[in-house]
Amino acid sequence: MASPSAPRRVCVTGGGGYIASWLVKLLLSRGYAVHATVRDPSDPKNAHLGRLDGAAGNLRLFKADVLDPDALAAAVAGCEGVFHAVSPVPSVKSEVLAPAVKGTLNILQACSANNVLKGGCGFIHLCCSF
Repeated sequence: MASPSAPRRVCVTGGGGYIASWLVKLLLSRGYAVHATVRDPSDPKNAHLGRLDGAAGNLRLFKADVLDPDALAAAVAGCEGVFHAVSPVPSVKSEVLAPAVKGTLNILQACSANNVLKGGCGFIHLCCSF
């Protein structure tokens, strides 16, 4: 008897955010294994992620800042696609734009280094800050 195949694995950056949380829920409901980046996995605001249907065994939270390429590389390792849904929330544009650009560049470089964009479902950037 053939063993079941491993679920497809994707990364969702900003996993604790409003839009990203719904995306994580949808992906889990469709049988994906999800690596979700959050600023602090122990923060109570992220507790709802662990209670999602399918989270047990299929959801892994990664402490990551979009300005930390090594943390992003760890989160995307083994993934075949990335949904980049993280966005800093300060009110000053200079505090929003620079981290958004640098963070997107960092996640793209992490994807490239981990072959996420080759043969997988690719990269999707979600941005609702501007």
